[in-house]
Amino acid sequence: MYNCQQRDTRWYQRLRGMTVGDSLRARLIRAGFGSAGLQAVNRILLLILAIILARVLGAEGYGIYAFAFAIMRLLMVGAEAGMPALLMREIATSHGREQWGLLRGALRRAGQFVTLVATVISLIGLGILWWLSERFEPAVVQTIGLMLLALPAAAMVRTLAAALQGLHRVIIGQSLDMLWRPLLVLLFVSIMFLMWPEWRQPQSAMAVQVVALFLVLMLGALLLWRILMLQVGNARPEFRTREWLKSALPFTLIGGAAIINNHTDVIMLGWLRSAEEVGIYRVAVQGATLVAFGLQAANAVIAPQFARLHARGDMARLQSLVTQSARVILLVALPVTLAFMLAGGAIVGWVFGDEFAAAHLSLAILALGQLINAAFGSVALLLNMTGHESVSAHILWQTAVLNIVLNGLLIPFYGMSGAAVATALSLALWNFMLYRQVRNRLGLISTALRFKSL
Repeated sequence: MYNCQQRDTRWYQRLRGMTVGDSLRARLIRAGFGSAGLQAVNRILLLILAIILARVLGAEGYGIYAFAFAIMRLLMVGAEAGMPALLMREIATSHGREQWGLLRGALRRAGQFVTLVATVISLIGLGILWWLSERFEPAVVQTIGLMLLALPAAAMVRTLAAALQGLHRVIIGQSLDMLWRPLLVLLFVSIMFLMWPEWRQPQSAMAVQVVALFLVLMLGALLLWRILMLQVGNARPEFRTREWLKSALPFTLIGGAAIINNHTDVIMLGWLRSAEEVGIYRVAVQGATLVAFGLQAANAVIAPQFARLHARGDMARLQSLVTQSARVILLVALPVTLAFMLAGGAIVGWVFGDEFAAAHLSLAILALGQLINAAFGSVALLLNMTGHESVSAHILWQTAVLNIVLNGLLIPFYGMSGAAVATALSLALWNFMLYRQVRNRLGLISTALRFKSL
């Protein structure tokens, strides 16, 4: 009798484990397809917007807009203060453990901190811009000034998106910045440029960004409030402010290094070369990001799963998830890279206009760097979601400094091509160093083919 009950118990446990595993797998598959579809829509919207802006504003006007946007991305490091990534991890962990008070407390503190810091940075930036206004053209000053007004809203949109993703609303969270914002900008820009041709200037395009960000911020706040009422209820907030601030510092350093690696080339090219060259190079950068489409889509979905599986100590399933996602990422990246390397000039010239065909060599170099990035898998995400964010931050800052040095050395002599080489080399080294840390600290192989000898 006892043996029968024991066998029944073991059978039930195995069946329950299979059910839970199948449920997680099905949820990941659905979220993966949804995220991939959203990423595809985002790329299409951004591409259409870039084409309109490049053709209407020309290389110089588009270069001013791109330069201001790159500065905005750099300032976002301080404005966010590492909170979106930390908030996603804390909400995912608290949700998995049903610690509703901590969940609400983390959300409230993150919102307060981001709002305060982003507003202070925006005001300081406006003061510096006013002091230096006589050194720049009016179009540059006005475009950067509007960008600074949009900074707090942009930081809060990303914070709300991270909170929604931590609450299992991955697609809803992603859609704020990836669907609704570019869709609104594209709609407003198209109407404005069509009805009022005299407004075809970079500062007008940036003004549209400001309006769209505030509309998306209101939408995100409403969605988060409704989801919290359904899942969390009126749980009393609990706070671990000191612990969260301590953890936020590495995430801030990680974000800072990542932004430097992603935007140093555009900012330094704008500082050392002409706005026209910035506009052409920005087209190459946008094209190369299509190579990392699979990596970005996968990361948004699997980030909370990395945190949950590691917290449970289920390293076998974590390794399986890492390997499967890395293979999908590489398969998506390879054909795009080949197309850009073989026919990038023709593609860019046909899509953006003959003025931008000179981006071919830079596009090929950047695409190769992004292919290497995809081949190493989600290395930074693995470290960040498993409590090793300080290690990731240290490596990212090393490669960020290298990126600045290489851009400073190569851009004066080789222009766009030098910026592309500096960025691609820094990206490759960054991935290799992070890969070694993932293998040594977590015992995981992040690459699709699992090269243990690297």
